[in-house]
Amino acid sequence: MTDMSVLRERINEVDRKIVELMADRLEIARQIGQYKMDNGIPIRDVGREELVFQKYRDNAEDLGISPDVAEAVCRILVKDSVDEQAANTPNTSGSKVIGIIGGKGRMGRWLDILLRGDGHRTIIVDKDTESTIEDCRDADIVIISTPIPTIKGIYAELDAICSEHTVLTDLASIKSSFYKDLKKMSQHRKVCSMHPMFASSDRSMYDRNLIICDCGNSEALDTVRSIFDNKGANIITMEVEKHDRYMAYVLGMSHAINIAFFDSLVKSGFTYKELNSIASTTFRKSLDANKSVAFDDPVLYHDIQYLNENSKEIWNIFYSCVTELKDASLKEDRGDFVDIMSKGREYFSE
Repeated sequence: MTDMSVLRERINEVDRKIVELMADRLEIARQIGQYKMDNGIPIRDVGREELVFQKYRDNAEDLGISPDVAEAVCRILVKDSVDEQAANTPNTSGSKVIGIIGGKGRMGRWLDILLRGDGHRTIIVDKDTESTIEDCRDADIVIISTPIPTIKGIYAELDAICSEHTVLTDLASIKSSFYKDLKKMSQHRKVCSMHPMFASSDRSMYDRNLIICDCGNSEALDTVRSIFDNKGANIITMEVEKHDRYMAYVLGMSHAINIAFFDSLVKSGFTYKELNSIASTTFRKSLDANKSVAFDDPVLYHDIQYLNENSKEIWNIFYSCVTELKDASLKEDRGDFVDIMSKGREYFSE
């Protein structure tokens, strides 16, 4: 029988080889990144990534190991490669002066690090900074990263003081309270609106969604997009007036479901420890999402619900669906319940 220490040493040797292969792969990725840069090829190639993921799955099946585990490892390696290429891709939009209103907040700090790393000069405006909004007068771009209720007023202030070449934009999760003002402003000023669909804790933009809203000025749209191109993100452009209806579902409804879920647990009489100790796979996945919501900013979450002009629509649908599910669940006849699940399966099969 082989001694445990011998087996562990063999594991150590294999682990060392794995890390060495990872280093080799990253070096090749750097060379590919240089080729892409020299030939004007975008960093992300989603089609190629999907082929690589499938090759890992196929190889795993051939070797008798889990395809899911192999793909998970592959995704980490691809992300690392794209991040490395993005970090070494020079800024092609030119060095700009970029003001960040609310630059000491979480997303403001994230932006500051990203932009300075790309060679831009940032002007940070916040409560405890020496710089003021007046210092953004001649900036190339000004990004508003403040609570949603303050944004309309800040846009008006910037519109009054900034040079005509300055591009104005924001990071608001909800645009209902000011998007009509932006549409009007776009007739005389370069303005668009952004929404990063990720948290400030996500240092990498790989496979993260960044929405840029068209307010009617294509030059502003192109300028802002150029700042974030080749960072590995999925950049989606949409008309600003359509943004909040999407967010009513993507943010509003998903937040509501998570909050209702953990509020139900609070009122269940069971402790978190009790339920977690006997959790199923599905329940544990739900708990992970629930915990991230519970520990996030309640003021922001309320603004996302209250300030979206489409919130009543999703609440009416949500309430109707819960009522239908309740009725179907309490009937002996399974037909309605099966029908609800079948429609869900069809929806996700698209």
